[in-house]
Amino acid sequence: MGASLASHPSTVSSAVLPALSTEVEAAPARPKLRVLHFIHTMAYGGVETAVLNWIRALDRNEFEVHLACFANPGETERPFVEAAERMGLQVAKIGWNRRKPLWRASSQLAALLRERSIDIVHSHNCYADVVTLLTSWRTKVKTITTAYVWFDYRNWKRDLLQWIDVRAMRRFDCVTAHCENTRLESLKRGFRAEDVRTLICGFETHRVDLHPATRRHERAALGVADGDTVLINVARFYPEKAQVFLLECFARIAAQRPRVVLWLAGVGPLEDELRATVERLGLQKSVRFLGFVVGLPDLLALADIQVHPAHIEGVPLAICEGMAAGLPIVASEVGGLPEILDHGANGVLVPGHSHERFTAEVMRLIDDPQLAAGYGVRARRFIENDYSLRTAIRRVEATYRELVPC
Repeated sequence: MGASLASHPSTVSSAVLPALSTEVEAAPARPKLRVLHFIHTMAYGGVETAVLNWIRALDRNEFEVHLACFANPGETERPFVEAAERMGLQVAKIGWNRRKPLWRASSQLAALLRERSIDIVHSHNCYADVVTLLTSWRTKVKTITTAYVWFDYRNWKRDLLQWIDVRAMRRFDCVTAHCENTRLESLKRGFRAEDVRTLICGFETHRVDLHPATRRHERAALGVADGDTVLINVARFYPEKAQVFLLECFARIAAQRPRVVLWLAGVGPLEDELRATVERLGLQKSVRFLGFVVGLPDLLALADIQVHPAHIEGVPLAICEGMAAGLPIVASEVGGLPEILDHGANGVLVPGHSHERFTAEVMRLIDDPQLAAGYGVRARRFIENDYSLRTAIRRVEATYRELVPC
């Protein structure tokens, strides 16, 4: 990401160069900042993707980047760790279990920070925030956190964690939000406007354009016949992602449009419930579970329409991936989605959670391929031009430099 200077033939004679070198002193290089990203991950999703994208894009001439996560019971962090390792990153693990050993985890994190001379810890998610805060009391490290989504879950445990997180975040050196909607929701929770800045995740497109014959062959390998329409949902299997709602909508669609199939790309604790729902609705022949997908752009190039009826969202990178693939998208009008999807221009946003409305919008795109294709073209144009990772990472780097000025 650092600027480079192009080489040009010199107009200065070689006899003069030594004199110039003695008269002009090179500006001292700025010391690299050592930044450690610390995350509590239970399933690989949008937050994890955003963190890895930031780490990968940070200017290595300016920043030395490290990564740590909790070692969860059952190794639920494994997909994230494997994705990081494929990028050539080493992931330090902090011991964790169901008893939530906060102080012991803080001791391990403090030792890691001292060993690597870390200047800044950037934490993600509640437990990571709390452990980072405890660690900051025993080290001189600067702290920054990012809020991704705020919501009234009506689940005592998740609401309690959110309450704790708000209070922990108020003691950080810097608080950020990953979209404007989340920043505004942060203000409702007592943060001052001047204390919360928006750091968009940004997105680096991975465009995959397949020859029609290749696309037909690869779809056939996944059980898709010529003339079938493929709907795809890319999300963790969590309640807020609303896959049960989606399956109920799909049952209505399949009853009226039998040449439609649904792919569910994701993993999570609700998988057994979703499989039971598929059986209950008699959708076994038209719904396919794809698990955790490594080459998502390649998979999206095989789909026709992306469907995303989530109850809660910030700016999901799964939607950014779909936009980059040129897919028409039908999604819930929640969170930060209106910041990237312009209803009626580059996608479809459905307010509320009405089975009838969501079903009708999906069928409208199935029945009008020209309309669907237009949405996809404009979605790809937006994500390539207006939501770039380069723009996002420059803001991140500037924020780090403000925290630890040279």
